Amino acid sequence: MNFEAPFVSIYCGVLLLALYGLCLLKPDATFSAFRRFARSVWPGRILVAICLIWFALKLNNVDVGRFNELKKALWVAVPAVFYLIITFIPDLLSVRGICLFMLLAGQSILIAVRWQEPLASYAVGLLVYALIIKSMFLVVYPHYWIRSIQKLETNLKLRKIALFSGVGMSVVLILCGVLSF
Repeated sequence: MNFEAPFVSIYCGVLLLALYGLCLLKPDATFSAFRRFARSVWPGRILVAICLIWFALKLNNVDVGRFNELKKALWVAVPAVFYLIITFIPDLLSVRGICLFMLLAGQSILIAVRWQEPLASYAVGLLVYALIIKSMFLVVYPHYWIRSIQKLETNLKLRKIALFSGVGMSVVLILCGVLSF
């Protein structure tokens, strides 16, 4: 039996539970940090650099037939593309960087839990597909990140619903991982 899916499910559940728990315990500080993160430029640049390198490594492992010789140009193209990105997109927001990271991480997580029967693989797959859709949406409309945070800061009822549903989703992921062993 392959145990990757249960471990990934427990890991994602614990990570999300810690994040939602922090939001419940210190809502003002965490929402302020989320708002500052969305407007910061350097974390976005660092995340985009990581994603470019990660993408190049993934593309380097793919067999593209007679175009395999062109993959050597990736190691020149990646720094050039990064330079062009930071030069011509000076206000690259961190929201887009974290969404690019989530898209690449989601693909890796889906490969890790693919073709496994446990309940955890279904729970992780559902979570990852939801995060991928949300990430694609936020790449195009990054201002919704800040609007969502502002709405959660002002509307306490909506904040409780969102945070407790996140805690519930985290607990379900942990339970699915534990029950899949």
